[in-house]
Amino acid sequence: MTVTDLLDAYAAGDTDPVEAVDDALTRLKAAHEALNCTIRSLDDRARTAAAESARRWADGTARPLEGVPFGVKDVIDVAGVPTTQGSWNHGDAPATASATVVRRLEDAGAIPVSKDGTTEFAVGGPHPPRFGAVRNPWDPERWAGGSSTGSAAAVAARAVPFALGTDVGGSVRLPSAWCGLTGLKPTAGAIPRTGVFPLSWTTETVGPIARSARDVATLFGVLRGPDGADPRSLALPDLRLPEQDDLRGLRIAVPGGAFTELCDAAVQAGVDGLVSELVAAGAEVVAGEVPSAGDALPIGYQIVFTEAATLHRVDADRWDTYDPVVVRRISQGIVTPAVDYLRALQFRVELQRELDAVFARADLIVVPTCPSTAPRLPDGTVVVDGEEYPLYAAQSRSTMLGNLTGAPGLAVPTGLAPDGCPVSAQLVAAPHREALALWAARVFQERTEHHLQAPPFPS
Repeated sequence: MTVTDLLDAYAAGDTDPVEAVDDALTRLKAAHEALNCTIRSLDDRARTAAAESARRWADGTARPLEGVPFGVKDVIDVAGVPTTQGSWNHGDAPATASATVVRRLEDAGAIPVSKDGTTEFAVGGPHPPRFGAVRNPWDPERWAGGSSTGSAAAVAARAVPFALGTDVGGSVRLPSAWCGLTGLKPTAGAIPRTGVFPLSWTTETVGPIARSARDVATLFGVLRGPDGADPRSLALPDLRLPEQDDLRGLRIAVPGGAFTELCDAAVQAGVDGLVSELVAAGAEVVAGEVPSAGDALPIGYQIVFTEAATLHRVDADRWDTYDPVVVRRISQGIVTPAVDYLRALQFRVELQRELDAVFARADLIVVPTCPSTAPRLPDGTVVVDGEEYPLYAAQSRSTMLGNLTGAPGLAVPTGLAPDGCPVSAQLVAAPHREALALWAARVFQERTEHHLQAPPFPS
């Protein structure tokens, strides 16, 4: 069940948290056997919390997410549990405190049941040496996507209603797209990163992965707001989610250029279908282009790799145990001249101005989340209109835009391609306007059933 469905079932007495958590742990085991999605199952902790949640439902003190199980990407701390970061070099000592995002969910009654697979340090390739690739529930010969790879696979496999991920260049939105899920990269600073192993201090965010926009909106309401520890997390405007079922007054821009130059026809058809539904619900299409969008990916990587190199340079004597992809990326960062890094930071200001110009006329930008369906293992290539491309040349072409500018982006499933795998569109909003993207996605999902489609694995 979704978060909303599960809470409704608890309220109606159709099930209880003890039964739901037991079911989640059983499903997680099956999903892991098929997909390799779980680094650690939190059985004892989860069952203890489930008993407390059942008591709260019985005595009328249930909290907003009481008894809802969830997964946690293993770069995010859970108190008393090791955080491996997908690496041989970490994970022996238990975390002394939970990350702010985990604590907020637990305070709302939600129950962490797993630490989920991640690429090494959230920057490595599909094959982390310690734990191996996480397979896609839609096709186990494909990757679930990174870096929040196990989180997306577990949610898509219906093991848990939602999971937490992190996003530096698309790491919530890409696996959401490739697994047929709804995933939010919020405005920079909207959700605190305290207790999350850092990768890139200027681009990184934490975000929820779920099956519906309604669920994501509920989770975002719990997760957002300053914690007094993350200096990037400041006071926020109130989150006002529109309740109307029509989109009259909503203006959407559908830019081309770099967003559509390398894009599979099935992905583009999904974007077109979403736009058509939004228009049918009352939205208006307006002009809007982002001329520098094609430079966002290489310049974004330059910033991310340079900042990652700064963090990992102190462990240079252990790089021989790192994922070779991690080593290549941080090596690029180490040799980046300061003048190039500073120029890249200036580029993000220019890109923000271009977005500002679009948002002066439009409320949302609609683009493909990624240009293809899920990458094939073991090499991680993607296919666009029958032609094979390297994964890293294609995967973050549209998503890096939000990480560089701080703008929020919501991945929304838009159907299945002829190969049987999901396609996705991304709704990009102006900073702190997540409510508009969540509103449009909710209305779209109420008019369609793409987000309800279930993958074949595990059977």
